[in-house]
Amino acid sequence: MVRHSIKFFAYLSVLLFVFGCQPKQDEQMKSEMEQLKQQITQLTEDVKKITDNVEKIDKVVFKPKYQTLPNQDNVFSDENTPSLGSSDAKIAIVEFSDFQCPYCKRFSDNTFGQLKTNYIDTGKVKYIARDFPLSFHPQAKGAAVAALCSFQQDAYWPMRALLFNNVKQLGNDLYQQSASELELDKKKFDNCLSDQEVMKKVEQDMALGSSLGVRGTPSFLIGKVANGQLIEPQLVVGAQQYAVFAELLDSLDDTAKKE
Repeated sequence: MVRHSIKFFAYLSVLLFVFGCQPKQDEQMKSEMEQLKQQITQLTEDVKKITDNVEKIDKVVFKPKYQTLPNQDNVFSDENTPSLGSSDAKIAIVEFSDFQCPYCKRFSDNTFGQLKTNYIDTGKVKYIARDFPLSFHPQAKGAAVAALCSFQQDAYWPMRALLFNNVKQLGNDLYQQSASELELDKKKFDNCLSDQEVMKKVEQDMALGSSLGVRGTPSFLIGKVANGQLIEPQLVVGAQQYAVFAELLDSLDDTAKKE
């Protein structure tokens, strides 16, 4: 409907231009031009109303819906879980991700960097990475293990970036190439790839995510931190835009509210 209205608007504008270029205008033509002007004015108002209504509907239909979970005390990082940010941060994000998931890659490419710059690096947010390889992604578990093996050598985040940048090449060749690029101890890395304890860590993350209602990736638990717990965290699903995260994080930031 908006498309047809715009076409009609353009048509009327052309008519006005044609009439305006005539060498002589009689009273009838002036009257017709006045009517056209009124119609264009009315059409402009109608198109604006339609556009406003479409925007309102879009916000209602596509606004992310959060699920509030009970307080959690088992989601924070430990010595075996990668994390970023200050240990004193009052807000935490726990990500459940799959290295073979195109939506996880989209989040990594388009949103994660801004979150890191504006919230993690500034000390506002503690960011915790957990694995949730989906059953229909055959390379996802292996990639999760490779990432955790790089974590043992303090190279998790650069390895994570390499894996997402080469999501279609996931496999041992990529893991070996990435380990060389990151100058990891290859013997230690190779031994880790076959370590069942590392695979057990991945499966523990999966079990934790399932217990929290995670069904797809990426999924995020976001909430305030108090007394070692994540307080009434919101479960946010999907590769949401940066603005979605920023709005939720700002609503949780007591410091920002005081400013």
